[in-house]
Amino acid sequence: MDRFERLKAAVNGATVDRVPVSAWGHWFTEETTAEDLAAVMVRFQQTYDWDYMKIHARASYHVEGFGFRYEASTDPGQIHKTLGHPIAEPEDWRKLTPLGLDDPALDEQFRAIELIRGAVGGKVPLIMTVFSPLDAAYYLTGHDSALLGDHLRRDPDSVAAGLAVFAETFAPFVRRLGQSGIDGIYFSAKWSNRFKLPAAEYRRLARPYDLQVLAEAQGLWCNMMYLCEDGIYLDVLADYPVHVFHWDNWSENNSGLADGRATVGKTVGGGIDIPTLTTAQAEEVERKARSAIAETDGRGLMLGPGCSIATAATPEANLRALRHAVEPA
Repeated sequence: MDRFERLKAAVNGATVDRVPVSAWGHWFTEETTAEDLAAVMVRFQQTYDWDYMKIHARASYHVEGFGFRYEASTDPGQIHKTLGHPIAEPEDWRKLTPLGLDDPALDEQFRAIELIRGAVGGKVPLIMTVFSPLDAAYYLTGHDSALLGDHLRRDPDSVAAGLAVFAETFAPFVRRLGQSGIDGIYFSAKWSNRFKLPAAEYRRLARPYDLQVLAEAQGLWCNMMYLCEDGIYLDVLADYPVHVFHWDNWSENNSGLADGRATVGKTVGGGIDIPTLTTAQAEEVERKARSAIAETDGRGLMLGPGCSIATAATPEANLRALRHAVEPA
């Protein structure tokens, strides 16, 4: 099988010649321009021969046009420094207006995709990172969970007005992604867990705007839903119109891969936790990876990290062990 055949079979729960595998993480010193992001993503792909590329754009690209400001990191292991953001009081959400696709940070992503596609020559499936409207809200507070949580309690309707603006921005963005040659989106939902928001509140506040964005991805064949952190709502989001659910199956209050697959009835992604990838020996990485394959009988699985890897701190040997784990023992 080539990469496309293998990934499509995995997405459909069919027999594969081997489980598809990939990894991704932030490249803080390279991700601030389309050219540098494309170059580092292609280099990472060529080094490890992944089965698909999850394009890992800088996390703030989706909110810079709304007033989020940052200072680019010069340290590969250090996140960018937040300089300012426009949200302080609940009424600030109502001041936001939708962005056009000519917004510089959004347009930059299309340029990066164009460069990546040209470099890989149509031989690697490409999955583009898109953040849920509630994730966008979180970033627009300067990554302040307490501030967003306070606004959700005090004035959820004002926050919802902001979520509507994000959905109006990213629905057309996703539609344009479909025209750019992307094979799917990686839809990140950081607040889709019980430690961030009660399930009923997630359904009421976040779901309508999530679905508004996801509706524009329905022409793509490999849409991945990423449920972040611990205590995730697999059951609450099981009917979302995506092909793959991805999460950290090693987190204390999260389902294992097989149980989670039974809950959502779709292909699942994950298998390796970040501490293992970062600090364990290569043999332990391969052991856990092969355990994930065995747990799922090697079907309906896209093997990978449970979250973004620490690119500057993850040993090359461990990434090679992850890649090797899908080969016959």
